[in-house]
Amino acid sequence: MEPRDYTESLFGATGRRAVVTGASSGLGAEMARVLSRAGADVLAVARRLERLEALAAEGEERAGRIVPHAADLSDGAQVDALADAARERLGGCDVLVANAATYSIARMERMEPEAFARDLELNLHAPWRLCRAFHPLLCDAEAGRIVHVTSIYGEGAPVVNGLGAYAVAKHGVVGLVRSLAMEWGRDGITVNAIAPGYFPTEMTEDVMSDEALKRKLLGRTVLRRFGHPEELASALLFFASPASGYVTGAVVPVDGGWTAW
Repeated sequence: MEPRDYTESLFGATGRRAVVTGASSGLGAEMARVLSRAGADVLAVARRLERLEALAAEGEERAGRIVPHAADLSDGAQVDALADAARERLGGCDVLVANAATYSIARMERMEPEAFARDLELNLHAPWRLCRAFHPLLCDAEAGRIVHVTSIYGEGAPVVNGLGAYAVAKHGVVGLVRSLAMEWGRDGITVNAIAPGYFPTEMTEDVMSDEALKRKLLGRTVLRRFGHPEELASALLFFASPASGYVTGAVVPVDGGWTAW
């Protein structure tokens, strides 16, 4: 076997059908690119259809295609309908990447119950509902894969005041990953997670513009720099590919050493 063929057999995604949520910007958009470059057809999901259409129309060469699909994951009915969309537009689903997230900034004693509930709805309840909706399609897949995108704040407390509700939800996602891995292993589905550190994205632009906070975050990061979105590619392709067939219930930090402390 040629070296290129061997690598493709382990980490390639040719012929795979993937769904990526939160794909209109930042890490989600990069994950959709990575999977399509590796050969997958990707249903890119987010609220902002024009962003998704721009992503699909980018000039770079890809082995697979990106199919834009607008949906609001805070609406349970739209979450449930995504499995039907994947069946209709891709013919099924082999890889589900649950990336969509949000956050509110408020100390816990001052946070309104509605804001706390909103953070848990999109960051925890929606990923569970998404997995439940896709379970039949993933059972039918040759090698069903679920990849959750959690956070360094799913492993410990946030160093930024006001992100308590976000951290609670991300801790819940880690529990969801391990619980689904235990229950769905018999169905041939692996469930794992990537825990990113700080990357320059639309979601973190407020942090990146605060020089004092930026220095604080870099001081906690062993490699003394923020990540580049493309540095998630190796972890994503590993979890989405045949190479990870004997790995489930794992959470891999891609954080420049943040969680090594």
